[in-house]
Amino acid sequence: MSSKVGPEHLRDFERRRSLRFVLPRQEPITLTAAGKQYRGSLEDVSIGGAKLRFEGGMPPPADVSFEHSEAGEISGTCMWHDGTSMGIAFALTDSALRLISHCLRQGLPSSDVTAA
Repeated sequence: MSSKVGPEHLRDFERRRSLRFVLPRQEPITLTAAGKQYRGSLEDVSIGGAKLRFEGGMPPPADVSFEHSEAGEISGTCMWHDGTSMGIAFALTDSALRLISHCLRQGLPSSDVTAA
């Protein structure tokens, strides 16, 4: 059985290739997943995604939302996770655009191309 690559897969591919902006200092966030809250920090942002880091317990890979002091609440989906980090993808809502704008103003472009 062959897999079909549709427009949604192409959007994911383009998002992975988008420029990521690493923040000069990590910013605190509160993430909600499966009804529980987790404290973490925002490491970098790209168009439609972000990398979050957690010091305590790791949230489950699920649909999530996180609160950022400047941008407000952003809903997304976990795309990957490891022992301390999580990559999420999010729709370009008003809150997400505020977050991206905030990070672009202060962030440093990264040469790393990673999936969020």
